[in-house]
Amino acid sequence: MFTLALSIVITTFVLIPASAAPATASPPNAVAEDRIGAILAAHPDATRLSANQVAWPDDGVVLTVTDADTAGSWCQTGRACIHADANRGGYGYAFYRCQTYRLPEYGFPIGQRGGASSWYNNQTGGAKIRFEDEWFTLTPVTAGYGFGNMPSYMNDRAYWLELLC
Repeated sequence: MFTLALSIVITTFVLIPASAAPATASPPNAVAEDRIGAILAAHPDATRLSANQVAWPDDGVVLTVTDADTAGSWCQTGRACIHADANRGGYGYAFYRCQTYRLPEYGFPIGQRGGASSWYNNQTGGAKIRFEDEWFTLTPVTAGYGFGNMPSYMNDRAYWLELLC
């Protein structure tokens, strides 16, 4: 049962389907290249799309590594994006299928710096994103259209991401 006291809800709008083609961003620096290389080495099911992007096309996930000037600007309409740093900074992941995702499967660290710190829900039609910790013990974070930072109790602790479409 959904209880408003257990969630943070932000205003929502109408869902419009988007293509699976990822957005592009600035070329990566050496740190970004190292991150892309580590993801590819650890995840044989991932596919390199460009110098700064890796995708799990069967899952509907795209990792984009950007520089500080383009942080957050790459999240296309119809996507829910999460970021490693506050205020849509750092590398980010775009999710575009209405399902539940286990974030560690895509290289997102849990309980350490670089985990989910902010989001941008660029879906429409009232679609929401919901974050839960690994054991479902913390108050979930549910957000509609817009962006925000994780509350301190959930910062770097999001384990599950669900797109509610």
